[in-house]
This record gives sequence, structure tokens and C-alpha cells, in this order.
Amino acid sequence: MSSLFPRRTIILLAALAGPTLAAQARPRAIPGMTPSGPVIQSTGQSVKVDDATFVIPDGHVFKAVFEITEGDTTAVNAQVTTIARYLNVHARHGVPKERVQAAAVFHGSGWLALLSDSAFGARYGGKPNPSKRVIEELLANNVQLVLCGQTAGFRGVKRSELLPGVQLAISAMTAFNVFQSQGYQFNPW
Repeated sequence: MSSLFPRRTIILLAALAGPTLAAQARPRAIPGMTPSGPVIQSTGQSVKVDDATFVIPDGHVFKAVFEITEGDTTAVNAQVTTIARYLNVHARHGVPKERVQAAAVFHGSGWLALLSDSAFGARYGGKPNPSKRVIEELLANNVQLVLCGQTAGFRGVKRSELLPGVQLAISAMTAFNVFQSQGYQFNPW
């Protein structure tokens, strides 16, 4: 096996790196953190903040549109969990559900999260879609999930392969334009 760095350099770099990756991966207890809920139960962790000084104006309506561009065939789509966290964190802090609205536009490889189990399994060795549960929970909570038609066309994704309730736009650009004209603010993560 050849290496770009001599063995002693690798050992020195490993020693300087500090704690092992396994130690870094261990979850730590965070006061007030919940793994999910109260809106989305399968994911969407948040921390209760009792001493916030940034004041939400009375009656403020939150309308966010998210861009989902990354896919995952082995775990729940991390970008999708952000939408769950958005709903959960506001509910935990007393914002009425009707004043928190969300939408997401999927393109790039984000489309994987929107497939039915049978369509996902046909592409990925019979495995079920790991994001299906959270997608269904988001849809059940009136989150609009829209797939870019250009992405679908280039990837050969048929409308019949999508989970029920997922919408298909002619393009991601089209969907973003419509959402923004309806007062949705782009959420950059």
C-alpha cells in the first residue's frame, strides 16, 4: 500500500487530531433537548430556549420554503429533518400551528426522499425509503412538498412513483417563484 505521507507523519497527524472519531460521535446530553415533537414525531430535534431576547412580533406568520438538493439511500434525508425541526421548534415555543407554514422544493438528488417504498426498492435493492415516514408526517401537517419536473424528467422519475401528496412542478425555478410570490421566505439551510 502506498501513501502520500510517510507512516510517521500519519501517526503524528492522528495524535494531533485529538479525540477519536468514535468519541466525537457519542451523543452528549443537552438540557432541554428533545429528539422530536411536538408536531413531527419521527425527527426534528430542538432545544427549549427559556431566556430568548429576540422577540417574535405578535401575530407574526412564519412562511419558509426550503431547498432540498441532497439525497441519501441509507438514512433519513438530513435536509428534510430541518423542516421537521422548523415546525417542532416553533410549536415548542408557543407559536400556534396555523402561524407556521412550510414548503420544500426538491431537485438534484433530493428526489430520492419522495419515492414510494416500491419505487425506492426497485432502484436500491429492495430497500424501503428511509425518509418515507417523515415525508408522510410533513404532508399530514400541510407542508407542501414539490418535486422539480426537470429533475424528474432527467432522472426518469414517474409521477406514479412519488409518495401520495407530493406535487410535481414544471421546474424548481417555477415552484420557488410561486412560493416567494405567496410570501414564503427562502430558508438557506
